[in-house]
Amino acid sequence: MTVSNGTLIKIAAWGGVILSTTGFILQNSLVHRVRGFDYYKTALKKLRQHPGAVHYLGEPIKDRGFKLSDTENNCSDGRNARFSIPVSGPKDRGTYYFWAVRENDEWTLTRAELELKSKPDARLIIHQ
Repeated sequence: MTVSNGTLIKIAAWGGVILSTTGFILQNSLVHRVRGFDYYKTALKKLRQHPGAVHYLGEPIKDRGFKLSDTENNCSDGRNARFSIPVSGPKDRGTYYFWAVRENDEWTLTRAELELKSKPDARLIIHQ
């Protein structure tokens, strides 16, 4: 029994759709999970309360989806975390970089910086 090329193409296309959808769902669920971690919430709270960030970005400051596949900038091993998060407000947008350390079951933000699209050669220190 032979299968026509048209049938094989349809099977491959549906396989691609299913694989892509599954990858998208898994990526979004992992990003959602990271957004619930203490270090992430603390870092975003610091950004939203920083007068300089509010001045340049405007309110409300929103975090946008980040890529977990970018393991150079977005990773956590249970003791150390570092992330590069796209953020935006009504006035501007940029990238929020933060680093955190876990000591005695508590996460501490060690550094946070905001790089604006309108000023790519400078970073605003949010926490040091």
